Amino acid sequence: MADNVAGTVELITVSKHTMGRRRFWALLAICAAFGAGNAQAEQQSGLRTPRKIKDVKPIYPAQSLAAGNEGVVIVELKVAASGEVTDARVLRSECRVLNEAALTAVRGWRFEEVLVNGAATPFAVTAEVPFRLPEKLKSRAGRPGACRWVEATRLLR
Repeated sequence: MADNVAGTVELITVSKHTMGRRRFWALLAICAAFGAGNAQAEQQSGLRTPRKIKDVKPIYPAQSLAAGNEGVVIVELKVAASGEVTDARVLRSECRVLNEAALTAVRGWRFEEVLVNGAATPFAVTAEVPFRLPEKLKSRAGRPGACRWVEATRLLR
């Protein structure tokens, strides 16, 4: 998967409308039982986790660098059959000043086509866009009023 700065694709969601109901629920059960990135589950289901083929790193906002803000922005992406991101929205963020930078970056991402019954299919994917201060600015982290790092798994609770 991608490194921490670039963001990682953690969870996938495929609409029931883009595939048959039975196949959708089978995929959901496989993801729950084995994890979305598990190669064995992907092989058994015939569906693969969408792979990001073009990564655009977020630009850390200058005011956030100065303030010592860190955080993770969790976004939902709508992806066309071609792999182009057509829509992005923030699902969760503890540091709103980072949201626009995250959205700008993910709108430039591209994914491999997802084939369902041999045809490229649009899909939705949930991704994390982390913002960690560079090592030389770590002393700014935790300043009064600054956004503090929260693991994405805690944000989703």
